[in-house]
Amino acid sequence: MPESHDQKQSEDFVSLIKEYISTKVELTRLTAIDKLTVLIASLITDAFIVIAMLLTFLFASLTLALFLGELLNSYAAGFGIIALLYLALALIANATKEKYITKFLQDFMIKKIFNKKGK
Repeated sequence: MPESHDQKQSEDFVSLIKEYISTKVELTRLTAIDKLTVLIASLITDAFIVIAMLLTFLFASLTLALFLGELLNSYAAGFGIIALLYLALALIANATKEKYITKFLQDFMIKKIFNKKGK
């Protein structure tokens, strides 16, 4: 009779371990899904914001180029000045990318990936 009781306890223990493992796997799966959906939603929102900002920047650049063209009585000169301005910005960005830009982007992406919903 005691062996039957020990056997019953062993079966209960094994059943509890199986249930615990199953619950742990399900929790891990749901946590991964939660993090993935938060990340994807954040990336979609950020992509929309970036596109809106780029369009704003594009139209502001065209407006400035046309304005300078009117002031200089040459649209080519207005667009040329804006092109030179962007060339200068690109050269500065290229010169400082390792020190500032790459580090900033890496930190930004790490924060996005590990960001919690409550923050």
